[in-house]
Amino acid sequence: MRAQVPGLRTAVVALGSGGTMAGLVAALGSGAVLGVDVGALADPATAVREFAAPHTDGDVTADGLRVRRDQVGAGYATLTGPAAEALRLAARTEGIVLDPVYTGRALAGLVAAVRDGDVRPGERTVFVHTGGLPGLFGHAEAVAYAEAGAGSPPAGP
Repeated sequence: MRAQVPGLRTAVVALGSGGTMAGLVAALGSGAVLGVDVGALADPATAVREFAAPHTDGDVTADGLRVRRDQVGAGYATLTGPAAEALRLAARTEGIVLDPVYTGRALAGLVAAVRDGDVRPGERTVFVHTGGLPGLFGHAEAVAYAEAGAGSPPAGP
């Protein structure tokens, strides 16, 4: 990734089981990866540390990871307002389809990180789209939102 994006500051990824974030942390370092918790685990940072530890010099700590926990909302399988807005934003501006649980929350986390200054405009940032497209069509709340014309998103996180 660093070869493809010289000067990369942050890779943003959905944080579910911790495996994808751990691989990115092992390759890029703890400071370069922002994981957006989707609510799959009670302690996702510890899972990332445990997955990454065998592939690093042992300098990865749960406290040293960049993890946003503000996008979980009412729980793992619920559609949050910020995720619904992120789905719409990606579809309208980039033609990219996100799912409501993983990549939708990850993009909502990136938007929040820009708003609060953790990610600054102009910094080289990569959004890691991990898939999940079938999840969009299997998520009744997201389908109802889309069928309603994507008017008002569900309540906040």
